[in-house]
This record gives sequence, structure tokens and C-alpha cells, in this order.
Amino acid sequence: MSKIYVFIAAIVLVCGCAHYSAYENFQRNKKARLDFAMKHTELAPEVRQAIVEGKILPGMDQQLIRDLFGEPDETYLSETGMFEMWYYENFAFGFDSEGVLVKFFGPQDMRIKKKKTWR
Repeated sequence: MSKIYVFIAAIVLVCGCAHYSAYENFQRNKKARLDFAMKHTELAPEVRQAIVEGKILPGMDQQLIRDLFGEPDETYLSETGMFEMWYYENFAFGFDSEGVLVKFFGPQDMRIKKKKTWR
């Protein structure tokens, strides 16, 4: 019986180590990006090329972001309705009131930098 628990613990540990965020999966899987771009011929050529290259461009719309990364973990709509944030595990998107991407916050942008305070 204890061998089963050890086996389960090993599986959980291995699965935990192999976890990537949706953005990391997007970056790692060039074939999936290429397939997506080829399938979506309705997109502008520069948008399709950016996707193939693993880039996020201002001007992309919410539906495209949803198609690429899935549903956000959390959203925030400003009180005026002029700005909306979509938060994922370690990245985020900022949209204007028309649902057009104005800012991408990558994993390096999402890290909180603590300033040293001297006493």
C-alpha cells in the first residue's frame, strides 16, 4: 500500500515540474502557432506573421487573444469602462473600450520588484 502512495507522490511531483503557463506554451510550440496562423487566413498578414514568431501585437482583439490563450483567470474593468485587464497566470493584457489590445504585460513585467529601503 505504501508503494502506491510513493508512486502517486512521484507522479504529482513530475507533473508539477512539467507545468507551463499558457504564454510559455505559446512561446514553446512553434508548430501550433504556425498551424493557427495558417488556419486563420482572415487575419491580417502582419498579425499572422507575429503569431508565427510568437509575438503579441497591439491592435489584436479580445477574441484572438481568447483563441490563443483561452479564458483569462481574472478580469478587471475600469469604473469608466474605458480599460479592461485580462490576467493569466503570469501575464496580462490591457484592452481599450472597443476590446482592442493596447498593452501586453509579459512574465518579466508581472514580477514585482521590491525596492530596498534604508533605515
